[in-house]
Amino acid sequence: MKYIFTTLLLSITAITTQAQATLTIENNSQRNMTVKVMRGTTQGSLHKTVSIAPFGSATVNFYETGNYFTKTKAVLAGRDPIYQKGKSFHVTNDDTGYSVLTITYTIKESAVPQATGGTPISKTEFDQN
Repeated sequence: MKYIFTTLLLSITAITTQAQATLTIENNSQRNMTVKVMRGTTQGSLHKTVSIAPFGSATVNFYETGNYFTKTKAVLAGRDPIYQKGKSFHVTNDDTGYSVLTITYTIKESAVPQATGGTPISKTEFDQN
């Protein structure tokens, strides 16, 4: 019985300490952001949704190798929301290694806010998935 418990404990430790791929999303703006990380290259399935406060960050974990992209909604009181789709990126998470990625969103507030890092999309496209 003691042998079974020790084996089980070692297995759980190995699973929980295994390295995994991560994406850190940094919000370098005054806006609250909702970021959807999508699996695929242009249209995909939802992997994870995170909310990020102004000048904050969030980390997304990945358990599978694959291609992903982001869809972002950036909101500031008294201004129109900005909807954006990011470029596709590749995540590795296998026996060859794992990815550690960072995306930084910057929005320069002006009469027409200027957002970096993607192409504009509609609210309808953002809301899909």
